[in-house]
Amino acid sequence: MAISTPDPRRRRGRSRSRIKLPRTLGGRRLQPYSRADAPYFRGPGFYVRIGGLAVVVAAALTLLILRAWSIQVLHGAKYAKEAHAQAYRTVNLIGARGAIVDDKRHLLAGTTGRLVVVADADSLGARGRHGRWHPSPDGLRAIGRFARLTGTHRGALVTRIENAVLHSPFAPAVVLPRPSLALTDYLQERASAFRAFKVEESFSRSYPHGAFGSEFLGLLGQVNEQQLKHRQYGNAQPGQVVGQSGVEATYDSILDPGFLQARVPVDSMGRIAGPLRIPKQKQPPTLQLAIDTHLQQATEKALQYGMEQARLTGSSPTGGSAVVMDPWTGAIKALVSYPTFDQRRAAYDPSYLTRLYRDTSSTPTLDRAIAGVYPSGSTFKLITAEAGLSTGVITPSTQQLCSGSFTLGNHTFYNVERGAYEYMSLPTAIQQSCDTWFYRLGDLIWRADPAKEGQAIQHWARLFGLGAYTGVDLTGENPGLVPSPSWFLKANRFPWTEGQTVNLSIGQGALQVSPLQLAVAYSALVNGGRVLQPHVAEAVIRNGVRHLIHFKTIRRLHLTGAWAIKQGMYMAANDAGGTSAAVFQGFPIQVAGKTGTAQTCSSTSCPDHSWYASWAPYNHPKLVVVVMIQNGGYGASAAAPAAKAIYQSYFHVK
Repeated sequence: MAISTPDPRRRRGRSRSRIKLPRTLGGRRLQPYSRADAPYFRGPGFYVRIGGLAVVVAAALTLLILRAWSIQVLHGAKYAKEAHAQAYRTVNLIGARGAIVDDKRHLLAGTTGRLVVVADADSLGARGRHGRWHPSPDGLRAIGRFARLTGTHRGALVTRIENAVLHSPFAPAVVLPRPSLALTDYLQERASAFRAFKVEESFSRSYPHGAFGSEFLGLLGQVNEQQLKHRQYGNAQPGQVVGQSGVEATYDSILDPGFLQARVPVDSMGRIAGPLRIPKQKQPPTLQLAIDTHLQQATEKALQYGMEQARLTGSSPTGGSAVVMDPWTGAIKALVSYPTFDQRRAAYDPSYLTRLYRDTSSTPTLDRAIAGVYPSGSTFKLITAEAGLSTGVITPSTQQLCSGSFTLGNHTFYNVERGAYEYMSLPTAIQQSCDTWFYRLGDLIWRADPAKEGQAIQHWARLFGLGAYTGVDLTGENPGLVPSPSWFLKANRFPWTEGQTVNLSIGQGALQVSPLQLAVAYSALVNGGRVLQPHVAEAVIRNGVRHLIHFKTIRRLHLTGAWAIKQGMYMAANDAGGTSAAVFQGFPIQVAGKTGTAQTCSSTSCPDHSWYASWAPYNHPKLVVVVMIQNGGYGASAAAPAAKAIYQSYFHVK
């Protein structure tokens, strides 16, 4: 059987054959029904659409490029800073305060490092949603162990950590601000046993002279809620240490550089991820005072000496004060108040500071030189004399009787010397401090214009700076009181009388004067009538350059017959029969001054306050010195010897 095989050439030939379609149908040539690309690719709309798309793409690319340029070039530094800030948290640390120096640039208050014990709040507990810290069970056990070691209540430690975290969440929480040296050594040696508590260094005020100058330096303390509410310290923040009194408070904006801005790295969850980074602090300005340290120390001793003299004469002094001032500038060279306190101890011992504020019997925090007010006694007679001279009631040579008593209506006013009977002029009346002479002068002032009720005396008292704030750059000043008829009627429910003017003429009655106010008044008498603003500060030193602080003259007085008043005060200290001649007669420096003995009566007693207001040298005054000793007896027996000791120190008189 034969098998036939197809011819491969024939198969290949058939595969290559094509089917041809007719191009005509019924004699008509066939045309395509439509072409998709004809109107789209060849019409004008196509090119418009393509062009619009190109513009949109170009605009989008341009905006993206401009935005990228803005982010990286224009705002690159800002965004880099914000990104960097996300990795760090700011920690407010108490920085070093500016130094306080005396008139010769000797350091009075500086800054030193001190050891504190801080707690790691994150290891002892955690912060809630509102930022309040709460201890964990393990943290409470650790705090309890530390409390037993230090003898501190566990609740007190927890409260301190809570407050610290609330004020500054990332700052170390100080739990023991003043630990003993033995405790710090123990903690450093056993750091592994108390991992959550560390000993670190902090800044603190230092006082090279110890308990010196508390009257004007003042105290420091954390700003309280009331001060924050009234913005008493500008932009102070909770936890910030500010001046609470003295020049520390008045010049806080100069001395306090604010918080030191440290940084601590944190992770994405806000947890501390590295050590605290503390920047180098710029040197804050230095405050220079007008205080003469040597004279201040001598004045402190002089006041104690005057109080001892008072005890020797049978008095029981309860306190005292002294002001030493430059009568030409108002610069306070020394300011002393007793009892006082130790500001160095107050800075280190909170319990001592608490006791100071609670002591209402001796009131050691009261600066008696500026806040203690008392009737000024015969030291006020210069104002009564000027009131009489300026109104023309008397002249320096007017003769008036100095007798043992002066009767007005049914009341008799007595002189210290009951047997006195002599006509004298104003200088002699001041020399001998004749009360009845000034009683008669007060009565003459009343009778010269009864409608004004003798208010020429009050008018001149206010002109000399009494009954108002002096403007001293210290805190706590008391304006005192110059009693007016309207005030008297409101306070006593009966009218001011002629007798009240007579009593006021020798500095008695409701009159209330501070030693500083009297120093300002005597300075005005000495310098020709300029009522000055007293001040403790003198200059601010920045980067070694001294910038003076300028203080204004409050007012200028046109004084009548001031030479006669000054002559009487010179005679009082230097001529026989003068009230302080027994103290100053023969003293190589010519002193002019006026003693004062004023009573402040209570239901049980009427003790005498001892005053002495003076200046020296007489013709070329360098100092005005006012001394007041509470319950010190006569002015010549206590205050005048203290003033003499001050002059001895200043003029180097043995």
